[in-house]
Amino acid sequence: MDNIEARIRACELENERLRKRMGRTNALWLVGLLLAAGGGALAGTGMKPTVFDSIRAREVVVVDGKGIVRARLAGDMPDAVMAGGHVSKRGSKAAGVMLYDEEGIERGGYVTMDEGSNVLLTLDSKYRQATMFVAGPDQSQTSALRMWAPGRAIELRNDENGARLSVSDQTGVALQQPAVGLTAESCKDMAELEHKYPSEHICRAKFTEAACNACLGAH
Repeated sequence: MDNIEARIRACELENERLRKRMGRTNALWLVGLLLAAGGGALAGTGMKPTVFDSIRAREVVVVDGKGIVRARLAGDMPDAVMAGGHVSKRGSKAAGVMLYDEEGIERGGYVTMDEGSNVLLTLDSKYRQATMFVAGPDQSQTSALRMWAPGRAIELRNDENGARLSVSDQTGVALQQPAVGLTAESCKDMAELEHKYPSEHICRAKFTEAACNACLGAH
């Protein structure tokens, strides 16, 4: 009997130790779960959008799901890349925003130009610029809206020579309402440009034949 009672007592003591051990294990699991839940909550809080008072950068590039550049905000824009990989030189450093299509081809932008300090809003086809809205920097507030395609163009312009609507073809201005003449200063500048670029007929691209003859004939 003593041996049986001793064995029963030993079993009871072993069961008591097992219950205590299981209790400690369960407590550790519960603490672990609480810590995991708390960590997840903290991680979720950390994923909230961060708001910066100011971001200073030379360039910000936005890409789509395929990695193609779709927009660019830059202090020094690269030259435009058009269809077929053709690179179109800007002729001056430019800063602002550019938009690109699904092929990564530049399709327009809103920029300021270092040379001349003009501000431009442009819209492009895949091959060349098609529309330009421009404002000059000085107090005369020269501005123009020009839309063109190969061999034809229409322009609304307001400058020191007056406000007018001009329709052009391959020979130059075909219709201008109201027709304007060139001021003495504009005529001098135009004569210099005609002398520098004689084959481009710069005057006829902006004024009627009569206005250009009156100006250039005097020079």
